[in-house]
Amino acid sequence: MKKLFIFLLLNVLFSSLVAIKYFLVPGISLNCISILFAFFAVLSQTFIFYLLLSIICFSLLLCIRKTPRFLHNILLAVIFGATLIMLYIDTVTFEQYRFHINQSVLSLVLSGQVVDFSMATCLLMFVLILSVILIEYTILCLIDRYLNNQALQAKTKRKWLKISLIFFIFSLLMSNIVYMISAYYAYAPIVVIKEYIPHYYPLTSKKIMGIFDKEGLQKNIRTTVNFKSNVIYPKHSLQIASNPNPKNIIFIVLDSWRYDTFNQENTPNTYKFVQQHDGVIFNNHYSTGNATRTGIFGLFYGIPGTYWQSFFNNSIPSLFVTTLQKENYNIGIFSSAKISAPEFDRTAFVSIENLRINSAGNSASERDVNLTKDWLTWFNSRDTSRPSFSFLFYDQPHGYDFLKDLDLKYQPISDINYLSLSNDTNPEPIFNRYKMSVYSVDYLLQQVYTELENSGTLDNTIIIITGDHSQEMNDNHMGFWGHNGNYTDAQTKVPFIVIGSNGEEAYQLNKNALANVLTSHEDVVPSLMKHYLSVTNDIQDYSTGYDLFRPISNRNWLLMSNYSSYAVRTPKNIYLVNSVGFSHYMDQYNKTVDDVPNYQYIHQALNNMKYFYEH
Repeated sequence: MKKLFIFLLLNVLFSSLVAIKYFLVPGISLNCISILFAFFAVLSQTFIFYLLLSIICFSLLLCIRKTPRFLHNILLAVIFGATLIMLYIDTVTFEQYRFHINQSVLSLVLSGQVVDFSMATCLLMFVLILSVILIEYTILCLIDRYLNNQALQAKTKRKWLKISLIFFIFSLLMSNIVYMISAYYAYAPIVVIKEYIPHYYPLTSKKIMGIFDKEGLQKNIRTTVNFKSNVIYPKHSLQIASNPNPKNIIFIVLDSWRYDTFNQENTPNTYKFVQQHDGVIFNNHYSTGNATRTGIFGLFYGIPGTYWQSFFNNSIPSLFVTTLQKENYNIGIFSSAKISAPEFDRTAFVSIENLRINSAGNSASERDVNLTKDWLTWFNSRDTSRPSFSFLFYDQPHGYDFLKDLDLKYQPISDINYLSLSNDTNPEPIFNRYKMSVYSVDYLLQQVYTELENSGTLDNTIIIITGDHSQEMNDNHMGFWGHNGNYTDAQTKVPFIVIGSNGEEAYQLNKNALANVLTSHEDVVPSLMKHYLSVTNDIQDYSTGYDLFRPISNRNWLLMSNYSSYAVRTPKNIYLVNSVGFSHYMDQYNKTVDDVPNYQYIHQALNNMKYFYEH
C-alpha cells in the first residue's frame, strides 16, 4: 500500500505538470491570486482522481497477489501511463476546442470523416504511449528498491508520507472554500479556473455564504474586476449606425410553453391579437435548450447555451442588452420567477442597474398577476421620448398553476405528484392542468395587448412571443415528464411569433415561415440587431444564428443544450452528448438508432461551440 501511495504522489506531480498546458491557451488572463488558486485546485483535483484510481488498482492487485511482482508493476504502469496520456490528449483537445475530451469527441475523431491521421502521427503516438509506460514501470522498480533500503528508517518514510497527505487535504479544503467565496461574489479570476480543469466541481453554497453575508453584499456585485477572459464576444467591436426612427421591442415569454398549445382554443387572446396585427407564426421553431438557463441565454445572446458557464464566470452581458442601452432605450425586465435563478442578473442583464429581480406573490399565478400590474405601471410612466424594450417572463405553465377564479376550461384535471409519475401515468388530467396554466397566462396577457393597442405604439413596435423551452407529457412514451430530460420536440419545440415587421422584411419573414424553415432562438438577436438596432457588423461577429428577415435555405441542424449535456438536432435525428461525455444517436422520438451520424454536422456544431473563444 505504501508503494502505491508513493506512486500515486509521483503521478499527481506528473499530471499537475502536464495540466499546466491548460493555462497556456491563447486569451487566458491570470493574476497572482488565480495562479495560486489554480495551483491548489489542480493538485487537489489530481490527488482525488489518483486516490480513486489507486483504490481500484489495489483491489485488482489483491485479486492477483500470487503473481510475480513485475506483473504487478506492468499492470500499474499501463493503467497510470494510459491515464497520463489521456490527460495530455485532453490538454490538446482543450487547446483546440475549449472543452474537455469525451466519448463524443473520440467518436468524431475516429470516424475518419473529419480528421485523417497520417502514418507518421500514428507512429509518434505509439512511441509516446510506449515511452510513458516504460517510464512508469521504471519508477515502480525504483520505488521497490527505495522501500527495500534498510538504511532508511521506517519512521522517516512515514513522516514525509503524512506531510504529503496533510498538504493535499489542505489543498482540497482551501481550493473549495476559496471557490465558494469567489463564486458567491462573482470574482471572475477565480471562478473562471473551473473551466480549465477537467471534471472539476468545487463547492458552491449560497446558504453557507448567506450566514456570513448578512448584509446581502452579493446583490451589489457588478463587473468591477479588471480581468481579461478568453471569450472573444463580439469578434469585432460593434458599429452602430444612426437610427432616426427606432422601434420599441417587446419579448413575451412563457416558461415551459408547448408548441401545440398556441391555438385559438387554448390561447384565444394571443391568437386573436396575432391575427389582427398580421403576426408571422413559425411552426418549426426550437429553443436553444430544454431548460430555462440555456433557452433564455440563446434568446438574449444569439449563441449556443454551451457558452453559459464562461459567460457566467466572466459576468459578460448580452450584446443585445448593451446595444439597447447605448441606443438610449427604456428597459423594463419583468420576470415572475427570480431572475437570479438561473443567474441572468450575472449574465444577460448584468449591465442593468437596479434590476428587478422577481415579482411579489406566493404562487406562480400571484406573481404573474403582479408582473402584469408592474409592467402596466412601468409602461404608462416610461419616458415616451425614448424607445422602449420590455421583457415579460411568465411562470404559470412551469408550475402547472393557474388563476383560481377562472372556470375550468379543461377537465378532468389533477394535481401534480412528481413522485408518482411514471410511464403508465394517464397524461390527460395533467395535460389539462397544464393547458389551464397556459390559458391563465393568456387571460393576463389580454391586459398587455389592450394597453399596447390603446397606447398607439403598435405601428412602431416589434413583438416576439415565444417560450423558453417546452414541457413533455410523456409524449414519447418513455417516462419523460416536464423538461431537462431529452431534446425531442416535446421538450424543445416552442411557439414563435413575430409581430410588427413591414415592407421587404415582412415579406421575407413570411416567406421563411411559410417555407417551414428550421429556426432557433439563436436567430432572434442577429435579426433584431441588424434590422432594428442599426448594427452594421456582419452577424458572425456576434452570433451563430441566422437572419430571419433574409432567405434561410441551408440549415440542416440545430445545437441545443441544458445544464450538463448538449445535442445536435436534425429534423429526423438527435446526437446527444451526456453529462459524462458519452454520445447517443437517436431518432426524433429519443429511441436509439443503429446508424452512423453525420459527423460533418457534429463538427460544425463543435466549431460553433468554440467560435467565441480565443484560439
